[in-house]
Amino acid sequence: MSESTQQYPVQGAGLGLRRPIMSQLMKNPPENVDFMEVAPENWIHVGGAQGKKLRFFTERYPFVIHGLSLSIGSPAPLDEQLVRDVRDFMKEHDIRLYSDHLSSCGDDGQLYDLMPIPFTEGAVKHTVARRNSQPLDGPAIQFQHSSDGAVRSDRLEG
Repeated sequence: MSESTQQYPVQGAGLGLRRPIMSQLMKNPPENVDFMEVAPENWIHVGGAQGKKLRFFTERYPFVIHGLSLSIGSPAPLDEQLVRDVRDFMKEHDIRLYSDHLSSCGDDGQLYDLMPIPFTEGAVKHTVARRNSQPLDGPAIQFQHSSDGAVRSDRLEG
């Protein structure tokens, strides 16, 4: 395994897989796509015909997931059921990477918006404590700050 493969679980050009294009892509699977991406919240516990379509792709392409609802910076308790569901989804579909937003998107419910967290030492400590306490046993989570690009989780630990 090359150093870049160890650092990055996928390489090349990816495609955000969305339901409206799945049937057409199944008829003619793209050869120039190196990996695919989905939002796990849109696919966790999906079975039936749609689940079979997703399986068609996860058996043929490497996958990454980019979450929308972890709310790692929120003051509300971490949604541990979501974390367990994501972990199980990753195992079920051999997902190579999980990323989510370094933000808050809920307190006493889902806001469906990505609220930035403050640039303070207290916010960093709070977020790291939540990251370190969550029950996801698997690949590291990478975080994307809602306004400043990617922030790797291992840079927050310490």
